[in-house]
Amino acid sequence: MKSVIKPLAMLILLLICPCGTNAQNIAVDISSAFDAANRLYEQSKFAEAASAYEKLVQNGAVSPALCFNLGNAFFKASQVGRAIAAYRQAERLTPRDPDARAHLQFARNQVQGPTLRPGRWERWLGTLTLNEWTGLSAVALWLTFGLLTARELRPALARSLRSWTLLTGLSTALLLACLALAWTGQTLHKTAIVAAKEATVRNGPFDESPGAFTAHDGAELRVLDHKDDWLQVTDGTRRVGWVKREAVLVSPSS
Repeated sequence: MKSVIKPLAMLILLLICPCGTNAQNIAVDISSAFDAANRLYEQSKFAEAASAYEKLVQNGAVSPALCFNLGNAFFKASQVGRAIAAYRQAERLTPRDPDARAHLQFARNQVQGPTLRPGRWERWLGTLTLNEWTGLSAVALWLTFGLLTARELRPALARSLRSWTLLTGLSTALLLACLALAWTGQTLHKTAIVAAKEATVRNGPFDESPGAFTAHDGAELRVLDHKDDWLQVTDGTRRVGWVKREAVLVSPSS
């Protein structure tokens, strides 16, 4: 995997911060901190760079470039699970960025043992952000309403507009279905990403429960339920068990 660092655009910073002198000062501070983290990365101080990037994320300065660089730093620091979580976030923000997709796939290929693999439909739905699916659905819906209104106001046009109305209606239904699936995947379905060298998935939510299987660093597991400090997960097969919450990072599916 190539060592790539992406720049943090000032435009993104200005969008994050409100207008005014204080906002400009905050933007400059964030940019300086981002540059300092990049220098740590270039000096091969990957763990320190990851901590610096992560601090920016915790302060709310989230951007595709920041998440991408955070993933690179974690990966170079041999923290595959945390790298995958960061790449997933970068991909959600810019789903058509080839670098984010390539680095995420490369990191996933390093994972040993059981792990979820996104299906074809999940990958296809992930090519657009939730806001983009919402925008397309809204445009199609209003276009359908407009054609229906035109047919009512101009009966003479009803015949010629019939095919267009049917086409936009079907397109609206399809887009709304895609929006519902994308929303479900990004808000309701959760993925537990193992962030430890290995995590024992047990048959019950207790330390004394026998182990069902072992998941290694970077393994992605579907979250089914939770109880106290435990998450019920599956690796995409019929194997189901409970893992300690402290051993994983919980992320929306993608």
